[in-house]
Parts: sequence; C-alpha cells; structure tokens
Amino acid sequence: MVTLSHFLNLDLVLRSKSDLTELIAHLDQGVYVLHHQEHEQEFLLVLETTDALDPIVCTEQFLTVIEALPEPAKALWNGCTSRTFSYGSEGGREFPALDITIPADLVLRIAALGAAIGITVYPHGNAGAERKDEPDALS
Repeated sequence: MVTLSHFLNLDLVLRSKSDLTELIAHLDQGVYVLHHQEHEQEFLLVLETTDALDPIVCTEQFLTVIEALPEPAKALWNGCTSRTFSYGSEGGREFPALDITIPADLVLRIAALGAAIGITVYPHGNAGAERKDEPDALS
C-alpha cells in the first residue's frame, strides 16, 4: 500500500478574551466553524475553508474573508490573543516528500493581519501507534 504525504487542511485558530460570535456572523459561505466554545475564560474559534484541497487556495480564501471584515468584526479579530493559520498534513512513508511553499505575498498578508503560521504533520495511520501487521511501519 502506497502511503504518500499529503495536505489535509488549513484551520484558522483564534483565541480571545471576548466572545467571537459576532465575528462568525460576518464570515462568508466559503468558511465554516469547526469549533466554537468558551473554556477557562477564553473563547476558542476554529474555522476551516470549504476548499481543503490546496493550501494556497485555502490561504487566499481565508485572507480575502478576513481582509473584507467590517470594522466591528475587525475589532474582534484585532482583539484576539492569538490568530494562527494552522496547516495540517499527513506524513507518508513513500517519496516524493510533501513540499508546500507559501508565497511571500501571502506571508506578508498573514503578517499584516497579525497572525502566525502553524504547521502540523500528523503521523500516517492510526496516530503513530505501532502496527503489528506492517513490519516496516516505523521505517
């Protein structure tokens, strides 16, 4: 079985001392809420784009939505204690290696919004657990 590395998704993870419900109301149809809750006096909002096939397209889609927010929603965005564009991929055991390049213009747009970039590589298979049926699972 061939197990190539591949891009999974791009989540936008926001943390705030303020409720972010009003921000959600201004998101377009290309963005949906994965998680929204308050925990220990902090609000967590995790968003994902509807087009999770290409990291550049997902990034552009998020940036377009965030840059177009009206002032009250921008104030909520600016009030977040953290804003992270979190790129997720699954590691594989075969070549070619996964290569994702975020162009400088998109990095500048992310920086202008005061956001960070996070990268998560998930283990292939069942969360990295050793699989007895595949002797080369760890090689």
